[in-house]
Amino acid sequence: MKQILKIACVLLLAVCLIPLKDVHAASFKDVSDDNTLITEIDYLVEKGIINGYPNDLFKPNAYVTRAQAAVMLTRALGLQTANVRDPKYQDVPTTHAYFKEIAAVHNAGIFDSAQKFNPEATLSRGDMAIVLQRAFKLKESERYYFSDVTEKTKGYKEIYTIASNNITRRYTDGSFKPNLPLTRAHFSAFLARALTLSNSDLLKDTKYDYIYSYYSLNDKNRYTLKYEYSHNNNKNDVWTITDLNSNELFDEEYLLSEGLHYAQGLASNESTHYDIYFSLPIRIGVIRHEDDGGVISGIRITVKATDGTVRAGGVNYNNVIVLEEKSVYSDDVWTYYFVDGIGLVKELYNYEVIYELLDRTEN
Repeated sequence: MKQILKIACVLLLAVCLIPLKDVHAASFKDVSDDNTLITEIDYLVEKGIINGYPNDLFKPNAYVTRAQAAVMLTRALGLQTANVRDPKYQDVPTTHAYFKEIAAVHNAGIFDSAQKFNPEATLSRGDMAIVLQRAFKLKESERYYFSDVTEKTKGYKEIYTIASNNITRRYTDGSFKPNLPLTRAHFSAFLARALTLSNSDLLKDTKYDYIYSYYSLNDKNRYTLKYEYSHNNNKNDVWTITDLNSNELFDEEYLLSEGLHYAQGLASNESTHYDIYFSLPIRIGVIRHEDDGGVISGIRITVKATDGTVRAGGVNYNNVIVLEEKSVYSDDVWTYYFVDGIGLVKELYNYEVIYELLDRTEN
């Protein structure tokens, strides 16, 4: 009977790991379009790293086992599974269905040596922080705070490290819940964010002048605008904006990037209004939620890609940061396209092009 159950478990694990073609998170019956983790789930599904179950189910609240995590980390990192060294886990013989993947993550230093691997045991949120930090060699940038994580917590350094890299955030009560078993949805979120983590510079390059085509939603006119760097006011890079047809000055643009946050907006009479404001570094998924307090309320900002493509001003750009902004008060969607070292190259309001970078010249 135990052997039958073991075979059944292996078959079930195989089903949820077999790559499925043309599947997206929204096609799963139990993952809705408004799920805040749908971007990350989609990413892993499209990459063939995680997959669904029969009957179009994803089972986002099912717990991830250590064996499943080993398989998916092996896929995500492209680890070598040929000629792997046997880690000598007593419960993972060379005949085990996922011996190669378990050995691969051990050989990579992601999982520790031990008498047993416990392949069918669940993986806690704290454990996932440890393996992610090891897998991606993440560095802590600034100490984060969780109400239930102290120096006595297993993996406390790794938990703070993934938090400082914007891979995880607090629960509403300020906790991390390190001992909570990790669900498939949260596993997808953690892994997809780590895989897409980007430290791209979203600011305009102050050594260049920028020429944009701009469509005004207020007066329905299109302008050709020149952006010239003016100064830094000890907080923001300040850019003057001139309409090249009339030589009329527009409100100045303020750009902020202080290592932990990015913001952009217009300023008039030194009064700053940030149109967008979010935490760094960038990774896919929701990075600002409508329930968050602070500079902007009612706004959800989602990074749709960190390796996207876009065409602007006759130029094809790769490795583009694609941000989507929605408001709880309307159905309008703003889409921003940023390129590392250049800044904003295109902006859409619904399907209308609002800004498009036409040219930039060294000043």
